[in-house]
Amino acid sequence: MTKEVELPYDMPNGYIDENNVRWRYATCHFCHLNCSLCVGVDLATDKIVEIRGNHRNGVVLCDRMGEKGINAIKMHYHPKRINHALKRVGKKGEDKWEEIPYEQALDEIAAKLGELRDEYGPETMVVSEGTYRSDHLWARSRFSNLFGNPGNLIDPGQVCWCWNYTVNMAMVGWPVEGPYPVSPQHTKTFVTWGKRSSESYGPQGPLWRGMSKALSPYRPAADQPRLIQIDPVCTTQSLQADTWVNLYPGTDAALALSWIDTIIKEELYDEDFLLNWTNGIFLVRKSDNYMLHEDELFKGGSHENFVAWNAKTGKPEVWNSDVCYWKDADADVERVLRGTFEVTMADGSVVECYTAFDAIAERTSHYPAEKVAPMIGVRVEKILDSARTYATNGPAYISWGLGGGDQAGDNATNCCVAKTILRIITGNIDNPGGEYVGEPGPLPDESGIKTFPVRDCELELAHLVTPERREKLLGNNYRIMGWPGFEAIGKCYEKMYGIPRPQVHQLLGNTQACWKAIEEGDPYPVTAMIAWGSNPLAWAPNTKRVYECLKKLKLLVVMEYWKTPTAALADYILPACDPLERPFSGPGEDANDFSLYGDRASTPVGDRHEDWYVFKGLGCRLGQEEYWPWETYEDACKFRIERTPGLDWDTACQTGTYFPGPTHFYKYAEKLWNGQTRGFATPSRLAEVFPTVMQDLGYDPIPDYVHPYESPERTPELAQKYDLRLTTGGRNSTLYHSENRVPGQGTRSVQPWPPLHIHIEDARARGIRQGEWVWVETTRGRIRMKAQVDQGIKPGVVLAQASWWFPELPAEEPWSQGVFESNANVLTPDTEDGLDPMTGNWWTRGLLCRVYPCIDAEDRSDTYARAGDFENPDNQFVRAYDELGFWDVKKM
Repeated sequence: MTKEVELPYDMPNGYIDENNVRWRYATCHFCHLNCSLCVGVDLATDKIVEIRGNHRNGVVLCDRMGEKGINAIKMHYHPKRINHALKRVGKKGEDKWEEIPYEQALDEIAAKLGELRDEYGPETMVVSEGTYRSDHLWARSRFSNLFGNPGNLIDPGQVCWCWNYTVNMAMVGWPVEGPYPVSPQHTKTFVTWGKRSSESYGPQGPLWRGMSKALSPYRPAADQPRLIQIDPVCTTQSLQADTWVNLYPGTDAALALSWIDTIIKEELYDEDFLLNWTNGIFLVRKSDNYMLHEDELFKGGSHENFVAWNAKTGKPEVWNSDVCYWKDADADVERVLRGTFEVTMADGSVVECYTAFDAIAERTSHYPAEKVAPMIGVRVEKILDSARTYATNGPAYISWGLGGGDQAGDNATNCCVAKTILRIITGNIDNPGGEYVGEPGPLPDESGIKTFPVRDCELELAHLVTPERREKLLGNNYRIMGWPGFEAIGKCYEKMYGIPRPQVHQLLGNTQACWKAIEEGDPYPVTAMIAWGSNPLAWAPNTKRVYECLKKLKLLVVMEYWKTPTAALADYILPACDPLERPFSGPGEDANDFSLYGDRASTPVGDRHEDWYVFKGLGCRLGQEEYWPWETYEDACKFRIERTPGLDWDTACQTGTYFPGPTHFYKYAEKLWNGQTRGFATPSRLAEVFPTVMQDLGYDPIPDYVHPYESPERTPELAQKYDLRLTTGGRNSTLYHSENRVPGQGTRSVQPWPPLHIHIEDARARGIRQGEWVWVETTRGRIRMKAQVDQGIKPGVVLAQASWWFPELPAEEPWSQGVFESNANVLTPDTEDGLDPMTGNWWTRGLLCRVYPCIDAEDRSDTYARAGDFENPDNQFVRAYDELGFWDVKKM
């Protein structure tokens, strides 16, 4: 038995202990937090024997990793892992394969891609991604851009974080949607909106450990923050919350609008911040809520400048966006936040205007708490109390939930805009304890020299995608996530930070448009797909349609750990390296102000390769050799830190997380080297409560609300048959989307079967018992799940965990590893009339369903009884009543 060793605090990378175990610093990629790990490999066997958290970073291993990393080690060496390239030899769906050399697979895939590109054009290829599982996003973009593709990427981020990221950037120039504040010790009110902080990354993860510390009852009473939990399900946070807002799923946008209305009516907003650092003071035409530009008031004016009312002069004043100050630098301007004014236009016409802040106030006045309460199923006082707490007990922080607050479909963007307005009007932007506005690194001075590590955006080569190619992006009509929105926001980003805006997950194709192109060849044929770490049969809506589309592809390549239901339909399956056998270098979807680093901890098993290797290999075979100068991925990783003073590879890995500059707040007020005030990376250089990017893209920039796609209000006839509100999600931390379900990993045992959470009263009314199989049915089909009966969910609501499949079932048809049996996305719609018009987000919350036992209640001889049965005095129910013996029964 080997001796337990204590690793030195300042352990060098590659340290060998007394047991002849080599320890390297690696980065975990089993969730988004990317914790720094110490991985021990027995040099005698070249096998991983133990994993520890990097104690320098305070890392604690979660349930997904297991004690001493045992679950991750099981996954790494699991006999069901794909270790060699597989080529389909039977029909799609027959699960017949032959093992071929890896390089042969790349040769054949590249040749087929070249043929399809020649026949249909480079837009015929689509890339499918899943939950972020490697740092090779830039390599995907680089390959796709050089291939000539318009950026056809489909991703569950369409309903997750990606579009939140983009809306945030349009309004404050940085993705402030995050799970936890940068400085929680200063936060006085936490709002966890559709976020299970204790489950998202495991109860041992830094998110929940940090929040638990902040909410500790042992902190002095005066120092204890408030907690508001917004969720129809009773979570760990709900039990600790000062206010639990258990609203109906799909109604979050209405709640956010009601909060804004309450804060404005009761004047709880931060007037100083609104006056000096937001575009709430700019003038908006009352007739159509159009924000005025300088060129509409003055001939020869700039369309990029805006107009505010100067109370000193009683006239409009022009804001010069380029310099973040008034056009007349010497003007004595008294800013006005509220009011109505008559403004003479360049053509001589006079229009009635009010401030952008008043335009928002007018819209949200339609959502008073008294009106919203029955819509969301929450009492009036709970709405008012939560809004007041958020506005007055600051600094306050709103954590992100899927869909920007558990919102989806038509209301998705509106909810995200409304939440960002809440942050801005209360002054909780780039303040300690509030929403942190990061930066890629220290802003370049007049020399333009960058000292921070190379970002993903600098490696993607987006500039090579021509305007003609960009027009072919599938889903450009959802303009915020297409090239029109990308370019509008990118101009502001590049001006502020001196680097391009990152594509990674900020530019998405539309999933439904992809399926249409496969099915109908509209607007052009899609014939090839590369799915890396992606299982669209689990994550995409309308699973049956997805299945048929994948079978129609002329080429489907899947890079994976396991033979998933999607991989089972592939032409080629390429074995992927997991986080323990590949290095790591990057800023985490190019969304953070820090970069993460980790070494290759162990030798790849079998013929597994990094995702980067595949994109480089295909690229070089397709004529991209000059653009892939790095021989190995380690070379590419080390290249990224060459320009950073004092940072070498081993130091980066030992550090795990590298901050190129100190964390600092109120950056918008800082002075730049040229004397300008920094402001925000937005069109106006101000925090935009009125997002002008959305106006320029042809959308209403002021949020509104529609009833859920399927609801008693919108589809009353449907609600008569489908009488429960369905929400999907609520994952268990060990499983995480469609991952970790393979038996033998040590993860599925926590939740071995797909649960349906249902309130005890709803279950009782339907003859449903705890733990039994039930049917969950919508108009799109039905699935089986196990009933989880309790009082921890809002009556009338059921929660179905999404993305279930059963690796233990056969992969061939008709079993398809059970992807149609219990996958909640069989029930979710993908019709265009339900998609968010700005981002293409589809409905996953607030759908209508019905639930009933898989076994007819009359077949339950042990529990079922008819009224006539009680006439028999020997009936079991009568006997049970007589034998209760309770004092209150005897008293009757």
